[in-house]
Amino acid sequence: MVLVDDAGKSLIGCLVNGELSPFVGADDRALAFGDGLWERVAVVNGTPWWWQDHMNRLRRGCDLLGLTPPSQSVLLREIQTVTAGRRRAIVKLILSRGAGSVAYSPGSDQEQTRVITAYPWPEERVREAQLGVAARVCKTRIAVQPLLGGINHLNRLEMVLAAREMAGYEEREGLLLDTNNHLISAIDSNLVLVFGDQMLTPRMDRSGVRGILRGRIIREFKARTELRRVTVDMIAEASEVFLCDVVRGIVPVLSVDGLELSPGPVTAEMQTWLEESRNRP
Repeated sequence: MVLVDDAGKSLIGCLVNGELSPFVGADDRALAFGDGLWERVAVVNGTPWWWQDHMNRLRRGCDLLGLTPPSQSVLLREIQTVTAGRRRAIVKLILSRGAGSVAYSPGSDQEQTRVITAYPWPEERVREAQLGVAARVCKTRIAVQPLLGGINHLNRLEMVLAAREMAGYEEREGLLLDTNNHLISAIDSNLVLVFGDQMLTPRMDRSGVRGILRGRIIREFKARTELRRVTVDMIAEASEVFLCDVVRGIVPVLSVDGLELSPGPVTAEMQTWLEESRNRP
């Protein structure tokens, strides 16, 4: 896999265990079982946004799955290699348990697989998000699994099915419920409901992904942010609703299933805060 820069010059786009290659083995457990983790990192001028937050999430996932966290210095060097020549890029980092047998039980002496791939910056989608989005609640549900709640593991078929479902609708965003009828997130973003100046975001202890921007909001606005179980009927009671994603930023939600919503002062405040803080470590 090879990318080109803004001037059309060829660039290295994919590294597998530090080597230029678009291939992993057919027996890799990421392919066979989704046995691994991933991070999507926004990189500007060779510097990843909120790098330590990504590494902390990756480390938590490694602890849970019994993987060895890769060297941060190695990852940084490889990210800078695949994004060389681009002012902005999205990097997907995949960490697999590595090659293995057909058995579910992993071996004890496997060499992990590390894949670093660069993708173009999604300019159109970012611009669209700034204007606000219409959403609908998907029929596709997310399974409740406390052992995997919050981590960014490789099993994302629920999101794939939800994205396929949304392809048939005018709304561009899908909101996901778990099998207990609790709102969890959008397909690729976290969800925040606003009540006055207070923000409420779904808990991620039983499903979903603890997003990097969501985590920053929780820490920066601790006194104003609550984590709890959220149901669909609470949307009608909210004064504002927005999505948050490390690449797209703060995304106003304009409607949910036809219920009209209006971006308000808290959404604007979060957009301003994000613009001012994005380049901080």
